[in-house]
Amino acid sequence: MGFLGLDVGTTRCKACIFDEKGKALASAVREYGYSSPRPGWAEQDPEEIWSKVREVLSEVTHTSPVVPLSLSVSAQGEAVCFMGPDGMVVRSTVLGMDMRSVEESEKLRDHFGEKVLLDMAGVPAHPITTLSKLLWVRDHDPEVFEKTRYFLCYEDFIFLKLGGEPAIDYSLAAKTMLFDRHKKAWSKDMLDYLGIDPEQLAPCFPSGQRSGTIRHDVAESLGLPRDLPLVAGGHDQCCAGLGAGSVHPDTACDNAGTAEVMGVPVERGDVVLNITPLTFSCYDHVIPGRYLLATLNQTAGLFLRWFRDVLGTYAIEKAAREGKDSYEILLRELSDEPAHIFVMPHLTGSGTPWIDARSRAAVVGMTLNTTRGELVRAILEGVVFEQKVSLDLFEEQGVVPREIRAVGGCARSREWLQIRADILGKPVKTLRYDDASVMGAGILAAIGGGAYADCAEAAGEMVRVKETFEPDPERTPFYRERFEIYRDLYPALKSINHRIR
Repeated sequence: MGFLGLDVGTTRCKACIFDEKGKALASAVREYGYSSPRPGWAEQDPEEIWSKVREVLSEVTHTSPVVPLSLSVSAQGEAVCFMGPDGMVVRSTVLGMDMRSVEESEKLRDHFGEKVLLDMAGVPAHPITTLSKLLWVRDHDPEVFEKTRYFLCYEDFIFLKLGGEPAIDYSLAAKTMLFDRHKKAWSKDMLDYLGIDPEQLAPCFPSGQRSGTIRHDVAESLGLPRDLPLVAGGHDQCCAGLGAGSVHPDTACDNAGTAEVMGVPVERGDVVLNITPLTFSCYDHVIPGRYLLATLNQTAGLFLRWFRDVLGTYAIEKAAREGKDSYEILLRELSDEPAHIFVMPHLTGSGTPWIDARSRAAVVGMTLNTTRGELVRAILEGVVFEQKVSLDLFEEQGVVPREIRAVGGCARSREWLQIRADILGKPVKTLRYDDASVMGAGILAAIGGGAYADCAEAAGEMVRVKETFEPDPERTPFYRERFEIYRDLYPALKSINHRIR
């Protein structure tokens, strides 16, 4: 048996066919870019994304030893596509990282109240939300708004292309801020405020449930079965958690790439209302009966990449000569001992819990004895300290994960994994198949295809731990003391950074 998982991310798409034990039988990847017509804007051509998706689906179909029995999709959140009544694209997709709608998100908070919005959708009012972006288009490009038949995210856009009808799951619907997580339906209040009908949005389905069937002509052109079931997928962070085996509250998923999201599957969505400030998300998970309580930090691997590109160009040049990875060259100089300096990784502003766009990165405590290797180590430590601030707030509410499943590009650094274990004081585990969002989509396809009854059973059979990094009993107490200093950095520097801005 084979189950096809498709992940549509911000800069690439990946398809993989898995067997019922989680073994990858065939995979394909395509990259694509985005444009920034103005500072803070980020857009894509959805037809280019569809073209790349077609390529990866065709490739895995023709290289797999088995025929897939079902297909599901993991997709980036908050992006919005504009489709006309003829099925043609009306304008470029506005991506999740697009920040043009600051004023619209502030108006939302003023009109409804931030706690009401957070309770309804499980996500805080922010320029990143689909609703804020739609409000901007409505007010700044009304002609496009009026022409649009469907306002879609990438999951429902891909299902529209594959099956002729759009379909979206609860988790991705919640990320739009148009979804009422209590009623499991589009919110009448939000739609009335925006001025659209529910028919302009995709029908909502629980993740893992069959939502349609592939069109015969599309199946034939891609080499897929003519009646291939399409299975509701999920937001990529939720799929990553499922694909990492994080199906119970005692296991968190740390998805650390360019940015970083640490998510915990919790049973009560209202726990987020007790965490101050009201900046965290807690929205429908792809796991039935669970919500994803999540952090968000825009700077994780991004900081190390900045260091490499600006201060570590020698590593790029040396890697080219030696045929090695430039990050491997950088980490050779990593100091063996914990750093005695601090790095606050706010290169693009702060993430949770402060969500302060005016905050800035800082290096504190440097002396003439500070080495390049210590600075690199302080960057790695600072990224983890930043997560611990949020995780401690979770634990105050009784959300106490006992282990961390690490996925994403940062999980490929053994040094960084050990630092995570030491600072967080918890075992950190890696996976045999570490592209967790794709695996999560594959698991949902397996459930929708009838191979497993639920997410826990499927993840138990398809997800395998590769290695465990235990906290160092000598370093963890040291880091606990250092964290007390780190936690005071943002409040101490806040007014200075705001004045600089």
